[in-house]
Amino acid sequence: MYARHQLPLLAMLVLASAVPTATLAAKCSGTNINNVVSWEPTEISKGTTLATLRASSVTVSDDPSTPYHLVSGECIGSFLTTPEGKTTGSGSCSRRDKDGDVLNEEWIATDGAGAKGTSKLVGGTGKFARAAGSLQWEFTPLQGKSSAVRWTGNCQ
Repeated sequence: MYARHQLPLLAMLVLASAVPTATLAAKCSGTNINNVVSWEPTEISKGTTLATLRASSVTVSDDPSTPYHLVSGECIGSFLTTPEGKTTGSGSCSRRDKDGDVLNEEWIATDGAGAKGTSKLVGGTGKFARAAGSLQWEFTPLQGKSSAVRWTGNCQ
């Protein structure tokens, strides 16, 4: 039962991603503001639940001059909760900037509860074609279906 209540919160953190691009690797940080579009849990057996997530996401960089400031798009993922209450999750995000260039990201929840994890920037189109970087993130639930995901890392 505890794990079932935890799943919507976990889904929100999945959306924790960054979207930096620069010529050289550089420290980067910001917050993603996310909203759950759909959350579909399925009880596989007593205590084992698999849930799929779809969420909209906007990236707000701590440095508004970066190309990934205010990119927006969607994230999808899945979360598996075991009878012991351990939750794992992973997924992808794809966000577009005002010029139409797309930044792609892959994420994984690493703390067993779905509230913290890592992300990788994995290229995209236009200015984001060579985007790369590793990020750490932490999920914070907000009101309703919204969440904030604080991220820090190295971006290029």
